[in-house]
Amino acid sequence: MKKRLIITLSLVAIAILAIGGTMAWFTSTPEAIDNTFKAGTVDIEVNENGFENITNWNPGDETNKDVTVISKGTKKTYVRVQLTPTWSNEMSIDNIELMINDNDWILHDGWYYYKYILEENEETSKLLDSVKLLGEETSNDYQGATFTLNVKAESVQASNDAYKDVWGLTALPSGVEEY
Repeated sequence: MKKRLIITLSLVAIAILAIGGTMAWFTSTPEAIDNTFKAGTVDIEVNENGFENITNWNPGDETNKDVTVISKGTKKTYVRVQLTPTWSNEMSIDNIELMINDNDWILHDGWYYYKYILEENEETSKLLDSVKLLGEETSNDYQGATFTLNVKAESVQASNDAYKDVWGLTALPSGVEEY
């Protein structure tokens, strides 16, 4: 009986080894694959189309001042621009008229929002076309004064409602294209 048990256990062990050895032929372990994820970029540039500083500006003069924004990044973005006009000596800016393109830009809380999502290597339409020094509102107090127009642009990725965190908005201004 003992012999039989030993023979039976031996046969079972041989069968297990044979099956295990056979299973080795049917198994596979593929090599690990590296999956690379590269983050996109958000990068813009303000383009003033060769604007040079103006000297000897006169009441009634309208000066060409094209302002656009170019996407230099890889991500689709929302763009907004803030224009801050100032006179030296803190004089009133009521004598300045900015010729704004309100067909493609929306003014909201002091910022001009481009209505469309800006694609990679794409340029916005003009926000600003020209600046005019109004003759009737410009007194002799402005002689020799310096006018400055500060152009500040910001962009944020269009995906995942990033504008909410970055710009502190609860929603895009009405009329701006949704992603």
